[in-house]
Amino acid sequence: MIRDFQISFQDLVYQSGYPQDFVKKANLSTNLIQDLFLRLLLETKEKIGGKIMKVNISLTKDEKQIKFRCFENPTDVATVFLELPFNNLDEYFELSRDNKSEFLLEKTLEAFKELSEKTDTINYSLINSIAEKCKELNYKNHYYFGKLRSSKNRKNKAGIWVEHEENTFKIYLNILDKKENLLKSELIAETLPSYPKYYPLLGGIRWIDNENVEFFNRNREVLKNLSV
Repeated sequence: MIRDFQISFQDLVYQSGYPQDFVKKANLSTNLIQDLFLRLLLETKEKIGGKIMKVNISLTKDEKQIKFRCFENPTDVATVFLELPFNNLDEYFELSRDNKSEFLLEKTLEAFKELSEKTDTINYSLINSIAEKCKELNYKNHYYFGKLRSSKNRKNKAGIWVEHEENTFKIYLNILDKKENLLKSELIAETLPSYPKYYPLLGGIRWIDNENVEFFNRNREVLKNLSV
């Protein structure tokens, strides 16, 4: 079952001579569409991919890799090589946020189409429907991390609100009424949109009493207290 996938420009450091920091910046920009697409895929609870656990999509200028495309019998990690249709990465960075997301989504569809021709465990119709959902959301990856938590008297709720953008990852603590109308929101943290950076911050929340809720990180360290 596919539980992860990654789009990367990493080989360009070696094949095309781009500076490592430049390629790193390009790779960081792919996290938005990766996280949005994967989150929507996992929300369907459909088990696709069979023994494939992760899909790597490598955008490359290397002709041998492009010709190779992908393995005939994908293992638990399936890699698909696709041609980078730009003369250089400057052309990629000149794209707007939405145009970058549109380009990366097209390459995601192309890669999954390639995989669907190698294995019958890929439901390409499902993949295509998720891509359409990404477009409907205008590539905005804003969501509640985990479930909303009700206060002890059930009058209010609290949740961890995430805004995953191209260059930033923001985490908010929100308080809502029982009809889930927003009452209060406070920024907890802002970091790079890189999993090793933001994941340790995404811990949980708990109501101390009917008026106060606290947010803690993965190490159970309290980062914020918020009152109704």
